[in-house]
Amino acid sequence: MTKRFRALIAGVGGLVLIATACIQSGDPSTGQTPRASEKPQQGGQIKEGQTSDIATTNPILVNDPASRRISQLIYDDLIQPDPKTGEPRPRLATFSVSADGLTYSYEINGKADWSDGKPIIAQDWVTGLEAVGKSQKTVRKSSFQDVEGFLDYCVGLPSSGCKGIAKTISGVKIDSANPKKFSVTMTKVNCAAIIDLTGYILPTQVFGKYVTDLSKDEIDTAPENLKPTVFSGPFKFTERREGDQIILNRNDGYWQGAPHVDQYVLKIVANATAIANGLRTGDLTWGTIQAKDLADMQAVDKVKITRYPGVAFTFIGWNTASPQAPGLADKRVRQALAYGLDMDQIIRAVTFGEAVAHVAHHVPAQWAYPAAGLEPYKYDKTRAEQLLKDAGWLAGSDGVLQKDGNRFTLTLSTQSDSVERVAVAQAAAQQYKQLGIDARTAPEASQGLLVKLTTGEPVVDAAILTWSLGVEPDPYQIWHSSQIPDRARGMTGFGFTFFRDAEMDKAIEQARNPSNRDCSIAARKRNYETFNKILNDDQPYNFGYVPNFLAGSQKMLQSFAPASFAAVYNVHQWWIKQ
Repeated sequence: MTKRFRALIAGVGGLVLIATACIQSGDPSTGQTPRASEKPQQGGQIKEGQTSDIATTNPILVNDPASRRISQLIYDDLIQPDPKTGEPRPRLATFSVSADGLTYSYEINGKADWSDGKPIIAQDWVTGLEAVGKSQKTVRKSSFQDVEGFLDYCVGLPSSGCKGIAKTISGVKIDSANPKKFSVTMTKVNCAAIIDLTGYILPTQVFGKYVTDLSKDEIDTAPENLKPTVFSGPFKFTERREGDQIILNRNDGYWQGAPHVDQYVLKIVANATAIANGLRTGDLTWGTIQAKDLADMQAVDKVKITRYPGVAFTFIGWNTASPQAPGLADKRVRQALAYGLDMDQIIRAVTFGEAVAHVAHHVPAQWAYPAAGLEPYKYDKTRAEQLLKDAGWLAGSDGVLQKDGNRFTLTLSTQSDSVERVAVAQAAAQQYKQLGIDARTAPEASQGLLVKLTTGEPVVDAAILTWSLGVEPDPYQIWHSSQIPDRARGMTGFGFTFFRDAEMDKAIEQARNPSNRDCSIAARKRNYETFNKILNDDQPYNFGYVPNFLAGSQKMLQSFAPASFAAVYNVHQWWIKQ
């Protein structure tokens, strides 16, 4: 790469837009790596434990970890972040960027074919981009808004910027002499583009009929979203047994070489305890375990545990527009909720010390993590009570805080399939009751909760979830005000706190699309320091904690080498030692 290109991508990666804990992993040196003299054995089955079923296999619609895993295994990406550092590396394609930072060029590997034998070509990337443009369910239009002509092409609400007046995307050019080569021109420098433009490569022979000039949003209901038929990844979708398992068979024609194992099964289990039990009995090959099960699992001789700091954080997101809990609109109340929650105690009780308290969006593993200058919000009940009093919330005759005739009620929603997050909700509710808040918990199915949040249903006061992040620190899709869902207009988004701040928007924009074209880490970090300071002060999230991820795997699983920024990147090399 040129010096200019290295400067542009110095800190990029991918934000995994999943509001649940994505299965990540640790230092590859801790994995089960076979001796160089060992020859991989063929056959066998890998069974990964997961606590929720898939919602889709179409990558443009993926919002949850189970769907993301299956999508990763059946569809390859243009670029693969280095598993240790997150630096973009070629996967399906080599890439380069022009000196002015506006044009990205790609060439897809000549050996790369779809499972039906047809070559993977540039048009397949275009089909994926057009699918994003046509979809009314995807939350990823903003990833491509700086591609020349995309906003003219895409269809959506006026607030999305989509105009729907063009039949093609003018900034995308396919090489007339080589159908595997293409270029993408941006309207402005976008520091996150190298990862955003990885895009979604969909087989045109399958999905092309959903993105014609006459198409509307048919891509959102395409039967192939749950029953895919053509694949570019190491495995092929075979069967989904709803609520039980998804079965993938080896793709013998995989361009990097057929996997050593015959099958990859995503097994749906009740909770993380069931994952630990499955590892103990040998029913599961690998999965992420909860800290409460760590000591027991370490005593199981056939299981290997890999511990590593997560590129994620578990948080409480406050609905600042909640009609049921109007106090959440007041910054003083949100700060009181931070001071009034003993996060260190929760970490000890819920994660058994396998986490660190957190007060910003970016996490320590990311270069954008703020080194200093943030309020730590150490537990201070007296200060919390004073802030609530300053905000006009006073104890009523029953001890519950009241203001203007409204009792301070607070419902903490979370995913019922996460034992850890349910425990966090219960601990938080108990502590908030000590402040005079009528707090209660409301666990529910993951998919239902995520739909409520991303569509802007007003019924959720607060949500306890986990953001799984990537190397690229761009927080646009979570925190920019344009990403706030609007139920009345059918606009979805991850801005479900309804918090907006003009200065924060500006900091996000300048770190993403710098007016001076400076994508250096130093320049972007200055903007992210402003961004994190605003969030830290206004507290639309209680940022909770950064967990250690604990990956359990059978010792017989070889070449299993997950790392902080990729887990199944080398799955075609995994094998079972008999």
